[in-house]
Amino acid sequence: MPAVPPREDGADALRSAAVAVDLPGRGALAVLGPDAAATVHGLVTNEVKSLRPGAGCHAALLTPKGRMRAELVVLRSSEEELLLDCDPALAGPLAEILAGYVPFSRSRLEDRTAAVGIVHLEGPQASGVLAAAGLPVPGTAPYDHVADGTGSGIVRVVRVSRAGEAGFDLRASRERAPSLLERLVSGGARAAGLDVLEAGRIEEGIPRWGAELTESVLPNEAGLERTAISYTKGCYLGQETVARLKTYGHVNRHLVALILPPGSGVAPGDAVRSEDAVVGKVTSAAESERRGRRVALAFVKREHEAPGTRLDVESAGGAVPGVVAAVPLEP
Repeated sequence: MPAVPPREDGADALRSAAVAVDLPGRGALAVLGPDAAATVHGLVTNEVKSLRPGAGCHAALLTPKGRMRAELVVLRSSEEELLLDCDPALAGPLAEILAGYVPFSRSRLEDRTAAVGIVHLEGPQASGVLAAAGLPVPGTAPYDHVADGTGSGIVRVVRVSRAGEAGFDLRASRERAPSLLERLVSGGARAAGLDVLEAGRIEEGIPRWGAELTESVLPNEAGLERTAISYTKGCYLGQETVARLKTYGHVNRHLVALILPPGSGVAPGDAVRSEDAVVGKVTSAAESERRGRRVALAFVKREHEAPGTRLDVESAGGAVPGVVAAVPLEP
């Protein structure tokens, strides 16, 4: 079987050194005031009130019936300020949802999306690049963050992996993003495009809003109970459904990876079959030089989710054999 040809776009640096990528348009909201933590805590799936300044968490916001409305990261920057990061497509909808709750508390909402720029640094040498660029390295827990500088010159460094390696978001004013990118490159990172992170997150089995995460998805179907759900906190929107699934039931499908022949052309939307029955659908796919295969992410019925299960994908070029693997994938 032919190997996946080497890429020249920075994919090699992502796995061996570090890449720096501009992330334009990500939603950047702030909830401020003495009730900020309590307000967000009562809406999302994870623990917020107990976050200390400098810590953060992964979370989801659900419908009353437990389906996804948004995926986000919550960062506590001070006792009375929370910073919310989300996919660009969620910036407006999340602000609209929060605007319906914030007026009933001693807090206020600021949409800083247009003013905030984010540069992402990722790779096994990312911490060294930060040090070489004269930037602080935050704590070791996911979403730990530390601010450097004062006033409009503040750069907030957030520990977050977007493709399975050690990673950091650098949050600053939008005007500073190009100079931050240059600073990281001078520190040893390789400038790369969004496609490098996208391929990297697929080959690691990490779900993304707009692909695996949509308004039709229950968080447990995508494995978000591993990182974004607290089963010990108080009430929040959709909690009854999430708790019921944990205690009494199960979801009927799960997100898995499909390991496929390289160059097979499998694409989002392709049907996944077991013999003559459709048992799922592909949500993302990419060639993986690291694995020497094409990797797809797909939701499949739970009867077919066991690692090692053999399934076929109906691609534009015909049936393609694949093998199920659990997500996130092993290195």
